[in-house]
Amino acid sequence: MFVFRVLLFPFSVLYGLIIFVRNYLYQTKIYGSVSYDFPIICVGNLSTGGTGKTPQVEYLIKLVQKNNYLPATLSRGYKRKSVGFVLADENSTADLIGDEPLQYFKKFKNIFVAVAENRILGIAELLATSPSIDAVILDDAFQHRAVNAGFNVLLTRYDTLFTEDYLLPMGLLREFRSGANRANAIVVSKIPTSITHENKEKIKASIKKYSSAPVFFSFIKYGDVFSFFNNEQINSNLETVLLTGIADHTLLLEQCKLNGKKVIPVSFSDHHRFEITDLEMMHRAVINEGKTWNDFNLITTEKDAMRLMSFKFWFDEKKINLFVMPIEVDFIDDSKTKFDDLILKYMHHAKQQ
Repeated sequence: MFVFRVLLFPFSVLYGLIIFVRNYLYQTKIYGSVSYDFPIICVGNLSTGGTGKTPQVEYLIKLVQKNNYLPATLSRGYKRKSVGFVLADENSTADLIGDEPLQYFKKFKNIFVAVAENRILGIAELLATSPSIDAVILDDAFQHRAVNAGFNVLLTRYDTLFTEDYLLPMGLLREFRSGANRANAIVVSKIPTSITHENKEKIKASIKKYSSAPVFFSFIKYGDVFSFFNNEQINSNLETVLLTGIADHTLLLEQCKLNGKKVIPVSFSDHHRFEITDLEMMHRAVINEGKTWNDFNLITTEKDAMRLMSFKFWFDEKKINLFVMPIEVDFIDDSKTKFDDLILKYMHHAKQQ
């Protein structure tokens, strides 16, 4: 691994030079950034993915709604087939707006969900559609410097902290560690709930070298598995086929193993666009085990389920029940209260301007 990283070092230097020039142009205002007189909350990271942005966005949606604000989300709609601004409606599909935006729209009521490559135009279109929107939550826009978000939530995963990572392609960072100084709050995500006070303080000290923003610690909570296409109940005595197309399925795989039964992982790259051939391959894997689908539960993620919706006919034909494992984030100790207060204080202040 060390030798491989050394070989990639020149490419990281070149990439870093490009990022340095780009950030310099924004910092010196040669490139302009647009600021807004209403709440714009950005959720992002410095790395290439797997930090838990989607459940963090959902956490913010629930927090904003709980406090009687009307939220909207704006994403670029990664791997969608459409272009330009698209506002989600009942006819939206993952191909049209992307899997994560579709998940937000299906999961929450009284919320506006939109996608646009150009966030400035996207915000303008959103507000033109509904002037009553109280806050726009930008999904994965930390590097989108053209929009000067009022509040930046930066996520860094516990087992791959940005403080110990390197620029692409040598590491996973999309920009320098110093980019963390633009954050208003830093969330160390996917922590083990057994994390010690000493470990937390060590992590805080390492982050303080790059940012003075308050540091919070969040973990993943798994909800009750539910049937996606019908009302079937899951049989916990069966083995599991875990079908995923996410950045990292490690934690989900561990969760599925808790019942002590065998788990067969069928994994694809993040945001993988599923095809019938993928499902047939998974089907053959079960047959090759010398078993049938009566011996297995098929479990996937909420995000993957959005991309599997159009294959209901296949699941019906094979008589396979598709189950979904929902997740959410929560904070340890008093982090939750402090984080919530910080967001709501910003919201109140921004709304008063």
